[in-house]
Amino acid sequence: SGRPSAPPPRRAWPMALPCRAMAARAGSLAHGLLLVAVLAALCWESLSPAFAVGKRILVTGAGGRTGRLVVEKLVATGRYDVRALVTSEKSKASLLKKVPMLPEKSVFVGNVQQPDTLTKAFAGLVALICVTSAVPKLKIWSLFPFLFGKLFGKKIKLRFGWKGSKPEQVDWDGQRNQFDAAKVAKAKKIVVVGTMTGTQKDSFLNSIGEGAGDQIVMWKRKAEVYLIDLCKSSNIEYTIVHAGGLSDAPSGQAPLAVGVDDTLREVKPVRRIPRADVAEVCVQALDCEVAANRSFDVGSADAGAPLLAGGLEKLLEGLGGANCDYSINPPP
Repeated sequence: SGRPSAPPPRRAWPMALPCRAMAARAGSLAHGLLLVAVLAALCWESLSPAFAVGKRILVTGAGGRTGRLVVEKLVATGRYDVRALVTSEKSKASLLKKVPMLPEKSVFVGNVQQPDTLTKAFAGLVALICVTSAVPKLKIWSLFPFLFGKLFGKKIKLRFGWKGSKPEQVDWDGQRNQFDAAKVAKAKKIVVVGTMTGTQKDSFLNSIGEGAGDQIVMWKRKAEVYLIDLCKSSNIEYTIVHAGGLSDAPSGQAPLAVGVDDTLREVKPVRRIPRADVAEVCVQALDCEVAANRSFDVGSADAGAPLLAGGLEKLLEGLGGANCDYSINPPP
């Protein structure tokens, strides 16, 4: 009774969680972090068109004014893996500056007259949009006799040369090389920007150059016939767009109209079509079934309507299935 009571037994400190529970909790946390990382990556992918993964589209002639607009529109959709072919490092730097969302690795420097310089750019493409062309350059000295003739009522023509190679090398050899390279790459679609006046032997455009002219429209037309024959013998669709006179106005505002065999040139008043609208036609042609295996003219006319998103099919319905007839003024 007088003896002191024994102290209570000492309790062991309880563990907060058994080891297995702690391991499970850590595994769940790691799994959750991984899931968050994947979702974040997917969100970034969808928000940044430059990183979008889709059908690989190559735009040639991307350093030109119309070609650059095609690149801009493709990149802006965020739906395609966009590649661009330009003629020089200077042109590449300029394109990257004007289309900042285009990765540098997606811009290639090559010469359409030299097939071995095209291989890397064409590798793995699903579609080609060809906007290459010989570019006229005014001979300044010809202004003086031209203005003199104006003063005295005499018709004296301005004279032009070319910035770089002539039409036979660019619009015939160069386009043929591109079409062949696209076939080797197993492309499914080729879109080509050409020009109107193909049915007219006396086209002013054909007179540009030396002597009687370097026949730029004829060489373009010859390349188009080559493309059509190539596509008939392979699993490739084509869309050939003959643009009228071009302007630098924004897209989606001018009323557009389509035709075949230069009939649009008879519509008055004659209006210029914005380059940006030609670019929009090219981009929409990639996924427009009605544009498959078609060759048509496009210009601006008061009776037309602005080309909005998804509007190419409706625009082409006005042709009733008609295509340009290459038996009219056939190329040699």
